[in-house]
Amino acid sequence: MEPMSMKRLMMVAALAVAQSGCVSGQGDAPVLFTNALVLTGSPGQACDVETSQFISQGSLDVSGGGNYVLAMGVRSTVPIGRSVIIGDVPVGVGGESITLTEFVYSYEASPDLGLPEEEIVATYSVIPAGTGGDSYVFVTAFGPQAIEKLRTGAPGSPGVSVISHVRARGRLGSSSNVESNEFSFPVKVYASGISVPCPTGFVVGGICNPGQDGPVCVPDESTTTP
Repeated sequence: MEPMSMKRLMMVAALAVAQSGCVSGQGDAPVLFTNALVLTGSPGQACDVETSQFISQGSLDVSGGGNYVLAMGVRSTVPIGRSVIIGDVPVGVGGESITLTEFVYSYEASPDLGLPEEEIVATYSVIPAGTGGDSYVFVTAFGPQAIEKLRTGAPGSPGVSVISHVRARGRLGSSSNVESNEFSFPVKVYASGISVPCPTGFVVGGICNPGQDGPVCVPDESTTTP
């Protein structure tokens, strides 16, 4: 029989994983997602990325009508192109770019909100060979089918935790099919009932999208009397 202390340890570990973003290993994949990077900027303005900081979870008030935007760090395991001599003949190796053509989504939520088992969303991103460092790709946490389900089915605050699992598919060079590792990101989703446009004395709030990691409407500080 398994010791009780070990069972407790396994349960604690499982709960910790469920509440924080993570990426699967798959170190042999030609394109790898790493961390979800910190975003700054208000809705309607530039959505800036802090490449030295990352987040492990988020929140979204779907009453604001937006989706949750992620900037996922990305790197290519394809080496930068170089020439090698085989016999007396120079041969080019590496150097092929990866073209991402679709994101594949699946979800976990409790209670079940009727989210699709899987949905595929077209995209277009080119990842050059040797990409790494501060490189990132923008991707929404939810596909269009899931976000519509959440807008009509999400409860009020404190909401429900939805874990989004995302991986990318595409091509290496002109023909070979490739697939990335999978990343998982939990978002606390709720519906406050406060929508845009905001009432007098308030402006749209949130990071990059209304209701992302903050209220849909916040006090308009420009009208506040000192």
